[in-house]
Amino acid sequence: MRLRKQSQQWTGAALAGALLLPAAALANETHVYGIANFGGAGQCDASSHSVHTKTAAEFAGYFNSLVSAGLWTDVRTINNSSARADLWTDASKGTAANAQDTQANAGVDDADVLFVHTHGGHNESFLRSWLVMGTNADACEAITDIHMNLGNGKLNIAVVKACQSGDYQVWKQGGYRQALVTSTSGFSMWNAFHGDSSCGNFVKRYVKRYVANSRGDGVGENWIDEAYDWDIGKNNDDCPVSIVFGETKALRLAMFEAGGWRDRKNTGSKVASSYFYVGGCDPDNGQKLPE
Repeated sequence: MRLRKQSQQWTGAALAGALLLPAAALANETHVYGIANFGGAGQCDASSHSVHTKTAAEFAGYFNSLVSAGLWTDVRTINNSSARADLWTDASKGTAANAQDTQANAGVDDADVLFVHTHGGHNESFLRSWLVMGTNADACEAITDIHMNLGNGKLNIAVVKACQSGDYQVWKQGGYRQALVTSTSGFSMWNAFHGDSSCGNFVKRYVKRYVANSRGDGVGENWIDEAYDWDIGKNNDDCPVSIVFGETKALRLAMFEAGGWRDRKNTGSKVASSYFYVGGCDPDNGQKLPE
């Protein structure tokens, strides 16, 4: 049996002060981005997968049920050509015209929780990953170090169903902590994939289980439990990872294990990160993860 591993990357001295508000004080908004259509006029170059919008609908559906129960505030779906790179671009990395990550009801930093299903990639030399967008109107990729600086608005948790969106070597060299957060950021969790990840209707099913089971706790741990797939004897495992940013190992572990949509843990200053994964997971387009 493979055991889940944890390690941490220290990138700076701890700063005093807790920067997140308790979940009860937040507006509780969810954005989902399903990008399924590619290769046509005005679209970006990739293979079209209709399941990308189906998984987004499953994620949104659960939060809509929370809205109906009076336990959540708002849910927005931004699919296909509506999913643009400027909605991922922070003001610190763009111009007034194209930095729209806090745009109401659309930008990634206008939500407390986001889900995106699209294609992705990484470049270890540049310490970056990217997500393919639904239109070429701005840029075809939202790139971690070029566009993103998360948590200057409301965003706390991102669930990213995209290949190579949480690469181990990019993390190990500090790429995600340097690109995605600053010490004062409110963003704490990037759930993604090391290497390529497979796609099909089974993803819709595990996303449905994951989102329903993570209301109160397990928001990181459940992601790995649901999305991990071991292909015996081949280097094409699905290797989900959870990257948690925060001040101490204990705070980061608490968010991974006990944080949930309605119980988002305060992880303090974002001066370090922990990388949670299944040891020995071996995907396409990513190294075998340490045992």
